[in-house]
Amino acid sequence: MRIDAIELIWFRGAADLARLDLRKKSMVIYGENASGKSSFVDAIEYVLNDGRIGHLVHEYSGKRQEKGILNTHIPDAKQTEFRIKFADGSLLTTNIERNGKSSVNSTGTVSMGDWDYRRTVLRQDEVAEFIRCRKGEKYSALLPLLGLDQLEMVAENLRQLGKSVTQESKLVEMKTKLNLIENRRSEAFGTYNNYKLEEKIEALHKKYRAAHTTMKMPLDRCRDLESFLSSRVKQFSKEQKKYTIFRDIADTNLIGYIKTIRSHNNELTGSVESLISEKLEVIEQTSTFLDKLEDEKEIPCPACGRVIPVRDLEEHIESEKERFEEMIATFRKRKTSINTLCDKINLIKSSLAKTEIKEWSDLQIKGPLKEKLSFLDELNIEKLRSSLVEDDLKIIEEKLQPIIDETDLISKDAPSEIDELLADKKIVEVCKEIIDSKGLVLEKQNAEALISFIQSMENGIRNEIRVQSQKIIDEISIDIEAMWDILHPGELVEGIRLYVPEESDKAIDVKLKFHGVDQDSPRLTLSESYRNSLGLCIFLAMAKREASSDRPLFLDDVVVSLDRNHRGMIVELLEKKFDDRQLIIFTHDREWYTELRHLLDATNWSFKVLMPWESPKIGIRFSEKSSTFDDARALLNKSPDSAGNTARKIMDIELPLRAERLKLLMPYQHREKNDHRMAHDFLQRLISDGQKCFMKKVDGNHCPFEDAIEAFREAGRLILAWGNRASHTFDVKRNEAIKLIDVCEEALGFFECENCRKPVHKLEDKSAELVQCQCGKLRWRYGKI
Repeated sequence: MRIDAIELIWFRGAADLARLDLRKKSMVIYGENASGKSSFVDAIEYVLNDGRIGHLVHEYSGKRQEKGILNTHIPDAKQTEFRIKFADGSLLTTNIERNGKSSVNSTGTVSMGDWDYRRTVLRQDEVAEFIRCRKGEKYSALLPLLGLDQLEMVAENLRQLGKSVTQESKLVEMKTKLNLIENRRSEAFGTYNNYKLEEKIEALHKKYRAAHTTMKMPLDRCRDLESFLSSRVKQFSKEQKKYTIFRDIADTNLIGYIKTIRSHNNELTGSVESLISEKLEVIEQTSTFLDKLEDEKEIPCPACGRVIPVRDLEEHIESEKERFEEMIATFRKRKTSINTLCDKINLIKSSLAKTEIKEWSDLQIKGPLKEKLSFLDELNIEKLRSSLVEDDLKIIEEKLQPIIDETDLISKDAPSEIDELLADKKIVEVCKEIIDSKGLVLEKQNAEALISFIQSMENGIRNEIRVQSQKIIDEISIDIEAMWDILHPGELVEGIRLYVPEESDKAIDVKLKFHGVDQDSPRLTLSESYRNSLGLCIFLAMAKREASSDRPLFLDDVVVSLDRNHRGMIVELLEKKFDDRQLIIFTHDREWYTELRHLLDATNWSFKVLMPWESPKIGIRFSEKSSTFDDARALLNKSPDSAGNTARKIMDIELPLRAERLKLLMPYQHREKNDHRMAHDFLQRLISDGQKCFMKKVDGNHCPFEDAIEAFREAGRLILAWGNRASHTFDVKRNEAIKLIDVCEEALGFFECENCRKPVHKLEDKSAELVQCQCGKLRWRYGKI
């Protein structure tokens, strides 16, 4: 549905009312930088992106961007709003309060709810964004276009279901617990299988509980033995209990856990990613604060630093987890080992505080272990759990191992029966834990089986998406390459196409041939301007598939990095591929605007010029004329020289284009002089040829257009006298600049018919060797030269 008008009221750069009157036609709008062009595009983006304008997303724009959306000088009695009027009379009105809250009211049949921003608006800074963004972001951008949203939604729901099963089943916690049990099993029994463990328990049960042979189940025997041996330990004498405590400390095996942690550290250090441990820590913690971000729109990812929408953060974190999958497994093992090490240090600390060994502890505080015990007493174990580094490991090894060595030496003097009982008690405890974990193992297997089933369903749907998307991507690639060939005819960059990488289900990238060599990305060889051209082609190819809905396209200063040759080819591209679509083009390039005004068919296109922006209270203003002389007038007060120079530059741009359409014959000049003619050169020829060629119908007869010839003479005279002086000196007065601007504008005005408002070159009769306006009142008879 075509747009009839866009009206801004105290929105962005607009004051009371700024109306872009499109009248259902395509339009080119010229305005110098900061004249307010993008405010109209901002209004469209605000609607399409649910009250969010991308370039205003920063810490200074306010919670709802209210500091950037509202005109800074809005009167107390006024309200910010904008209206979008459609060709069928539908109206969409957006009202924005001072705090940034907005409400949308619509009348009629048109809704913009299903419009996609990426296929409607293209801004200067977004031209090459598709080329720069990651493969997954390209996939997200193209997915709605591919028409596979529903399948992707099902696949995403399955992914979320798999996550929920993982969380509800506490699979990670189960794996961590089973890893700890497996570590203890390995320490105690090496490669013993379950059968040997059961034999060991049976032997111990016979040894200590021969009178209770009716117990057959290994777990029951373990519980019985644990209870019995614990009661025996409680019956120990004070001296025996002292040996028990020393043995507990001696068996903590800090060195073993320190070696394991160092091994994990080495694996993580081998990653090419910088600060990998820190990133993994952040990834693990990020999900805990996702629910607190509901009022935010965008946030820097805590893991990689890239600014992304909050609604995409959870998926982004998951993709980061997938990227670091192996390292995360190592990271979790390292975390488990650190927790175990901290638990062992806690055990040493609590054991040394027991009354049974107080006498020994008091002696050591004054003896050789004084410094070590003092360190242990002051050690912040909880801090170690979250921030343990190699320096901590070294000092733990240095300070605590002597304590362990001393207790190990003392405990060796314990009676053999005590050592034997304590050793058997530890075996029973480990065996009980191992046997008791069988249910946990089964629970883990069930959870993994369910998750695997869900993942297989998701993979099946993603495979279907892949097959269907490849067909559509191939079609889009044909359009991209065709558009590229129009913009870059005969250049050795070819074979441009989108493709789905083999290693990923949710990714799309761009391939091409550069001088016959395959390239996996345009970022490898293409210059910035070529990447911008490619970005424009991709956007237009995506938008082209919306032709059936006839939605308008907004192009905001998209040719800023293109040279004149490629910029000129955009007209051919638009005419060939988008002649039936409404396009709204904004540009600050005066020369390109002038070319478009002469090259585009006025039947389908209209042209507007924004006056230079002066203040928030005045706001956005349109010139009554389609020429750009208001740029020059805006400079009159501050710099008459610049105003005169701008008027001369406008004539330098306008006259060559008009001369070409009039088939003006200019003498050939050598090399670059042929292309660098100035306004005065063209005016001289127009005056010379115009006396025979420029005709105006008066009383039914065509006669020489003397008023136009005289205006050309006056313009040529003032450009020589004042225009050139304005360009090279600082000696042009305000009144001189005013007259120069007015005379130049008047001279250009004679090329347009006052009756039909069409230029003299609107119609051409090749057989008669003439061009004329639509009504035939003005003619240029180039065949009469």
